Amino acid sequence: MKTMQALQWDGETLSVNEVAIPEPTPGEVLVRIIQAGICNTDLEIIRGYYPFNGTLGHEFVGIVEQADDDSLVGKRVVTDINNSCHQCAMCQAGQPHHCLKRSALGIKNKDGAFAEYLTTPIENLVLVPDSLDDNLAVFAEPLAAALEIQEQVKFSPHEGVAVIGDGKLGLLIVLSLLQAGLEVTLVGHHPERGKLLDHDGLVFCSSPPQRKFPVVIEATGNPSGFETALELTAPRGTLVLKSTYKTPLEFNPGPLVVNEITLVGSRCGPMDKAIALLASGAINPAALIQETHPLSKGVEAVARASEKGCMKVLISMDKS
Repeated sequence: MKTMQALQWDGETLSVNEVAIPEPTPGEVLVRIIQAGICNTDLEIIRGYYPFNGTLGHEFVGIVEQADDDSLVGKRVVTDINNSCHQCAMCQAGQPHHCLKRSALGIKNKDGAFAEYLTTPIENLVLVPDSLDDNLAVFAEPLAAALEIQEQVKFSPHEGVAVIGDGKLGLLIVLSLLQAGLEVTLVGHHPERGKLLDHDGLVFCSSPPQRKFPVVIEATGNPSGFETALELTAPRGTLVLKSTYKTPLEFNPGPLVVNEITLVGSRCGPMDKAIALLASGAINPAALIQETHPLSKGVEAVARASEKGCMKVLISMDKS
């Protein structure tokens, strides 16, 4: 039996274990991971957000090692994290991300990317252009999640949009909105991060501004961020919720009703568009990378990523 290292969560303990290399089922490929990114969702799972046991991780870039289609072998890829059944009502309605029987890489019923290898459906693969660096390709999944907002919400270019939260996802959302030509107000606790993005269309606020916005995006990962976002949303505006919380969200729904605010949940997005924007240089999140750790130090990498104020921590499978 061939084995590999994997960073796994058993519901109580995070550890690097020696496990069997997974065997692809029909319709799947085997991918050798080059690099993976630690996401706040990974951290929330460890804190109890979702009862997942197994190999964590869903942001990665890798190389196809085994596939029924020989032309794919050796190709560098990223992948959609949702695995759908193609048979349920949601799949038949063209909503595979909401498949009633879906698994999600490193989140639900499917081992993830904090390992030397993983398996994934061939249909989920997105090829990575040779010109795109691994350090940028690894951002494809979270950037796709940021882009999903533009798939869901209609923006008016001159009315402005507010983003609450200057963490990793919040900054990717800001980059995606700026790239689309929107005027963005970022509300956060780290003014240096506004300077990090260095864009004329961006206004940074350390406290909520004295105005309301037609679209407000909550990306703090903290329940208090929802209250701020709700306060800043204009009547008949849209509040987009990107955060996941371990603790229940308690709030007064009165303002939603009285102000006729639309609340939109937003999750995964278009991986192909994310790769295209990264490859063209239209969006460059390199400044968000804090540091890189080897898989053998995966526990330490997660601990570092959990520290307040830490930006993107990557896990490399390079043993050199």
